[in-house]
Amino acid sequence: MSSWRFLFVLAVWLLVGPDIVAQPPIVPTNGKWLVVFEVDATPTPLPAMKYQLLPEIRDLQAGNQIPAFYKCFMEQNFLFFNKESEEDRERWHYAPLSTLAKVPNLIGYGGGAVRQAHHAARLDVVDWQIQNQIKAEGINLLLPDVQQMRRLAMVLKVRLRGEVARGEFDAALQTTQTLFALARAFNDHPTVISQIVGIAITSLTLDAVEELVQQPGAPNLFWALVDLPTPFINLRKGVQGDRTWVGKEFDVLRKAEPISESDLQILVKKIDLIVRYADSNKEFNSTWYFQQVFNSTKVAAARDRLAKLGHRPPALAALPPIQILMMDDFARYEIARDEIAKWAALPYWQTPPTLEMGSPEGGVSTRMMNSQAPEGVFIRLLPTLRKARQAQNRVQQRIAMLQVVEGLRAHAAGNAGKFPARLDEVKLPLPVDPFSGKQFCYELKGAKAVIQGTPPADDVKQPIFNRVYEITLASHDPRQ
Repeated sequence: MSSWRFLFVLAVWLLVGPDIVAQPPIVPTNGKWLVVFEVDATPTPLPAMKYQLLPEIRDLQAGNQIPAFYKCFMEQNFLFFNKESEEDRERWHYAPLSTLAKVPNLIGYGGGAVRQAHHAARLDVVDWQIQNQIKAEGINLLLPDVQQMRRLAMVLKVRLRGEVARGEFDAALQTTQTLFALARAFNDHPTVISQIVGIAITSLTLDAVEELVQQPGAPNLFWALVDLPTPFINLRKGVQGDRTWVGKEFDVLRKAEPISESDLQILVKKIDLIVRYADSNKEFNSTWYFQQVFNSTKVAAARDRLAKLGHRPPALAALPPIQILMMDDFARYEIARDEIAKWAALPYWQTPPTLEMGSPEGGVSTRMMNSQAPEGVFIRLLPTLRKARQAQNRVQQRIAMLQVVEGLRAHAAGNAGKFPARLDEVKLPLPVDPFSGKQFCYELKGAKAVIQGTPPADDVKQPIFNRVYEITLASHDPRQ
């Protein structure tokens, strides 16, 4: 199976499936994803950077993280692939922390595989070593290692939950660093779909961090959260890598030079192959070109668009209509692709709300397509970047909301155990909501502080985009 089909299905599940948070799993109510916190009033640490959520440079050794993470699976085949082991892991993943604290099998869970993961996370290079394969194989590239990394993340998550349940904060923070490092490795993966897996692992890690900060005596992680890269997965390499899905064999469509009939037939077969992998809609294949060949108006319009892109009219006049249609289709695909990709590095709230950043099913920007509805063959290969950006920002929103939680804990520690009436009373640099670019919605309801994120404009009714934190202070004395 091609990486495109397999990972597309996986990526869609990761993007639209509910987050797994605060065990047992949360059931959305009234269209909101409510997370209830009970925390200590705890000041930020001294020194401020005492706690870290990613390995520090002083802890790194020379080496490549990726093959070192692969070795985790060589340590304990039973741990990762045995049915009984998987069932135990699934049960421990959802069980209340109070139950996990009494499970002896969770002490040192993962054994040598986790020790190897700790080692891998503290190497100083991330190199997936697949750039040449992407260029050579394009959409046929296989990525079997991507899903396996998620399996490793689940083992680490269960290990982390056990450490949190037992109040072993130093060990828990070490495992947290390893999980974040594993997720962060996908920042350097040259495919967006694989980066979505990294985003999912980040979210998985944040589930456990939410639990950690609620434990009696848990350290305040405000500055540790601030120190995480922003965005945690920036999609830059993935967007650039996805530009190579359509291989160099199509470079001939960028030139107004005659292509022999036999070479055109070979090109047509290659087009059909990649479209078949990328889009199950059989209507859109090379037959579309042959349907347009005798439409002189469309051929003339295609030739005119190519001339406006810099091709010399005499050279275009010498080309057969089918080559003109293929060149125009490819040019419109590249223009539409870059219309989508150019916004990827900007904050989500700066993205024009009218710009469709999604698949052909969701529409594409038509400004560069003469306001016509998307048509053609290559257009079916446009990236699903809009969903990836939403997933990216859901993670950033969670990190930012946790920073606010830790800011509230610090404020309460210095103000007789009371939360602020307004967020601007907190004497720490609180983040803005990455979806809106504005301060988080905040309300003090008696002794309960409520923080709510802003959903994207077109997903206001989706619970996963309506995350709400309800925070109360624990009644016990954290100094005891």
